[in-house]
Amino acid sequence: MKRALITGSFDPPTKGHYDLIKRSAAIFDEVIVCLCVNSEKKYMFPLKKREEMLSVMCRDIRGVRVDKTDGLVAKYAADNGVSVIIKGARNGSDFEYEKMLNSVNMSICPIETMILPTRPELEHISSLTAREMIKHGGPLEEYLTFDVIALL
Repeated sequence: MKRALITGSFDPPTKGHYDLIKRSAAIFDEVIVCLCVNSEKKYMFPLKKREEMLSVMCRDIRGVRVDKTDGLVAKYAADNGVSVIIKGARNGSDFEYEKMLNSVNMSICPIETMILPTRPELEHISSLTAREMIKHGGPLEEYLTFDVIALL
């Protein structure tokens, strides 16, 4: 069984995240979507709310389960039998950042990272942009799935 891991803060989970999860589920037997908790980061939504939004968004994607960790991603992957970490990249900056994280993760345990380019029509979507739309009452349909919008 090939198990993959998608990590992030998902604050909030966006249509870009949904697309990455769905594409990954078509490739791997199981995909763990893991909320990572960073004590240094300030979140718009509390962990429970992000977990709820992510669970609702993923509920109809076969082979996907949601989990959370406040530890190292590579350690989580090793402890959960994950063979690859999947990351999305919208642009060169994202790719360089994920490439650096790959080096860090491989120094902890032998884990591969697969970087999937974002679909062109989703390149402008980010959690940051979605948070700004939420704060200022902007349109959300372009950035978030209907399930996530309903939970807001």
